[in-house]
Amino acid sequence: MKPIFTVTLCSAFLLSSVGFCQEEGFVPLFNGKDLTGWSSARSKGEGDWGPFSVNENEKAIHVYADQEPNSKQRSDCLNTEQQFSRFVLKLEYKWLENRFTPRTDYDRDAGLLFHVHGDLTMVWPHSLEMQIGESPGDKPFAKGSKGRFHTGDLFVLGKHLRTSTPIGNDKMYSVEGKRKTGGATRTSLGVEKPKGNWNEIELHVHGNEKATFMLNGDVVLETFDFHLKEKDESGNRVTLSKGHIGLQAEWAELMYRNIRIKDLSPADTAIRGR
Repeated sequence: MKPIFTVTLCSAFLLSSVGFCQEEGFVPLFNGKDLTGWSSARSKGEGDWGPFSVNENEKAIHVYADQEPNSKQRSDCLNTEQQFSRFVLKLEYKWLENRFTPRTDYDRDAGLLFHVHGDLTMVWPHSLEMQIGESPGDKPFAKGSKGRFHTGDLFVLGKHLRTSTPIGNDKMYSVEGKRKTGGATRTSLGVEKPKGNWNEIELHVHGNEKATFMLNGDVVLETFDFHLKEKDESGNRVTLSKGHIGLQAEWAELMYRNIRIKDLSPADTAIRGR
């Protein structure tokens, strides 16, 4: 991907973006004032971003702001208009109090999507997901209100997509595990800060080759080799190397802020452990 931002653009956002342009090479994806550069899957037209709005005091994207607790709400996905391939993405998120029907008694749930492609009006678009959720890493998988939503778990949204992830004997992510090709993978790593505190996510993506998920400074999962299940007409594997970035709204009030990205040049993308 060719660099598309300039120092001038970064300077323009500086005052409203809490100075995070000072991080070398990073530029904001959210300007702290409005949702320019984003679109909602459920949008009904220009200026409509579904359950997403801007909290100017926090300089944050606010999900389900001012909605009545336990009221019936709809899920949604907010996607960047631009696509990205090789990058480092940083953001902060914070859980707030309210939850909504039909998940008033679930652990809180959201997600950071990357390589989003296809129909952007899909609430769960084809993509790879770093789960954002308040379940602890040792909570077993279960369905319904006992379900697990742990920050750092990998979800693969799309039956046609595959990744390769190191798996241990407990069927969880393991640095020393054997790589297995498939879809969703859980991790026991990663600890969220208590509800109401800001958590820090860092996502490193190298085209179709590798992604590293980090929570509050710790690596919690790595996955490799993003590709489609089907092959092309010549019998070659079709890789997934770029796409939009998405933020989920899934019946729990939260905020996202300090969303910034650094484009990785070829010199930055040498990958170890492939």
